[in-house]
Amino acid sequence: MTVLTLPVIDLTGHRGGDRVATGAAAEQLRAALTEVGFLSIVGHGIGWEQVDDIYRWAARYHALPTATKTADAMGPATMGYVPLGGARQGDLPALNAAFFMARPGSKRNRFPDGSQLPGFREAVTGYYRAMDRLGQQLLPLYALAAGMPADYFRQFFDPALATLRMTHYPAVPGADGQWGIDPHSDAGFMTMLPTNPVAGLEIQDPSGRWLPVSQEPESFVVNAGDMLRRWTNDRFLSTRHRVRSDGSVDRYAIPFFFDPRVDTIVDPVASCVDEDHPKRHGPLVYREYLRDFMRRGYAATRSPDTG
Repeated sequence: MTVLTLPVIDLTGHRGGDRVATGAAAEQLRAALTEVGFLSIVGHGIGWEQVDDIYRWAARYHALPTATKTADAMGPATMGYVPLGGARQGDLPALNAAFFMARPGSKRNRFPDGSQLPGFREAVTGYYRAMDRLGQQLLPLYALAAGMPADYFRQFFDPALATLRMTHYPAVPGADGQWGIDPHSDAGFMTMLPTNPVAGLEIQDPSGRWLPVSQEPESFVVNAGDMLRRWTNDRFLSTRHRVRSDGSVDRYAIPFFFDPRVDTIVDPVASCVDEDHPKRHGPLVYREYLRDFMRRGYAATRSPDTG
């Protein structure tokens, strides 16, 4: 099977304030998002020991008794736990369970009692804040890649509607056509996923083939979501992807969804609309799209209204 090698962008110069490096990274980002919709970033400034640590916390959390986790179940107004089989896009439930966290301080967050998993809340909060900073550092590159001023997107991410998801794909066999996560495109702006020691991520190429992804060591896989595609008048791709779970080993994944505030009106930017590229979408409030996305994917939940 063909393995896809993603474009790699080094953020070291951009993060250091080098304008030439920023321009070059923005050009690389534009190419990746128009041709693939996925890329890898290195030089991101996040110590990999923190990533390794958050993987260990994911395993500890999912090893808790089921009753402990379901006591903090995700619901219409809360983040928290979604049990195995609680998510689906197709006919069969996806073979994963997950813990969801909104921004630190949100009243929607639910954590295990400190006596049950001491240190968990502090660890996930620290990781969330590190990823939120990285998302903010990437915003100027996205604006420049879309042909807009570097500060264009910041107004919609103050604060960002960012969500941390700690996913467990258990070592259980699935039926034919059953996936760890069903084929889908993400709802929002940008997803950042740390390199995984266990393979499973696959993306769909323009011909419809599903290709496993070769991941750069100590990198983050980054992909665009439906809102960024819409914002750029479909110039940037929101590529369908899925997770194959062969049931032979436990797998954990820690995606970080970095999205605009729910009151953001997403309308194609002027730089992506011209005589050759007429406007393909009208204005859309992100809240409405997110609600529909969550209703379709999570039977027992509804989209949250605030971060």
